[in-house]
Amino acid sequence: MLTKVLLLPLITFLVYALSNKGEGAHWNYFILTADAFLHGHLNILNPPSWLNELVFWKGFYYSVFPPMPAILLMPFVALFGINFYQPILSWLLGAFSVLLSYMVFCKVFNEKVAFWTSILYAFGTIQWFHAQVGSAWYLAHITSLFFLWLFLWEAFTKHRLIILGFFLGCAYLSRLPTIFALIFILVYFSKDFFSFHRFRIEINWKNALLFLFGLIPFLLINALYNYLRYGVISDIGYTLLPIFNEPWYKFGFLNINYVPIHLAEIFTAMPIIIGIFPYIIPSMFAMAIWFTTPAFILMIFARFRTKIAIASILTIIAIAIPSLLHGGNGFSQFGYRHTLDYMPFLLLLTASGMRDMVKWWTKLLIFLSILINFWGVIMISHLNKWGI
Repeated sequence: MLTKVLLLPLITFLVYALSNKGEGAHWNYFILTADAFLHGHLNILNPPSWLNELVFWKGFYYSVFPPMPAILLMPFVALFGINFYQPILSWLLGAFSVLLSYMVFCKVFNEKVAFWTSILYAFGTIQWFHAQVGSAWYLAHITSLFFLWLFLWEAFTKHRLIILGFFLGCAYLSRLPTIFALIFILVYFSKDFFSFHRFRIEINWKNALLFLFGLIPFLLINALYNYLRYGVISDIGYTLLPIFNEPWYKFGFLNINYVPIHLAEIFTAMPIIIGIFPYIIPSMFAMAIWFTTPAFILMIFARFRTKIAIASILTIIAIAIPSLLHGGNGFSQFGYRHTLDYMPFLLLLTASGMRDMVKWWTKLLIFLSILINFWGVIMISHLNKWGI
């Protein structure tokens, strides 16, 4: 086990680093934001013209993204300046997330299932492509995943409620929808928060307050960050961008009419067939999650009556709702990148579907998943062959 603990993050980091061809480095919103923080202000000075998701508000340019990736980059920018290669942080966080996933799965399942599921996660899911590119949008996902795995590791080990709130808050300051991962704790560890009687439910306020004491500072930080930028505590950055003339926002920023569109993309979108070699290329718009990770089919066999499966399903639904209501789907991307927001819970269901055994067809599905994600990395990052 020690060998795997050492080799998993090392090999993952090397694969991600060697996969990178530099296409995401110039989307360095977080580098510039970290530099702004280091100089005592929130606005980005003299931003390059290609950074198209900056809000120009009352004479200043602000990044629309939550600040956690920029906070993590501050030491690197302090040492190396704004030329620090942003994807390096993505590779590091992605590699350690794989290690954390292995440790989490070892607590919930047997070691063999844990190992194969962590291999699937590292190279058989869309994390590989997005982590190795490391652009701002992708780095936000990879950062939130790192903290979600820390959140789950704490949940299944020492289970300190204030630390759980802390890690969830860090994930929230990376990708806002991940705040709904609190559903997992409320369901899986419901006895920590609720006492169920015949005709009433009692709340354990001590435990609830401990959890909130870890979480609330991050909610306040985000509210203050918004207020100092926009004069309001809500996260209105994207609504201030000139995006509403784009066709994917025809119903506004958030609308229930987008839900069936997203569901179709998640479950039915396919790669593009062309008449010349290589004949099949990735769609930068979206591809179904079962296509990019065929091993997700194992979720069909998950033990759905177990508490961990119920908690995972409810958490997936809760985290997915904001993205399903959103006008854009996150393209350009490989697959459907918003699934990264709830990837740990998809993998918990996948591991549950292995039923404590890693049979030959399970390995085949994992190998096929790795092959498809390798294809995606090569086609997009190395050959620049993809389309809409």
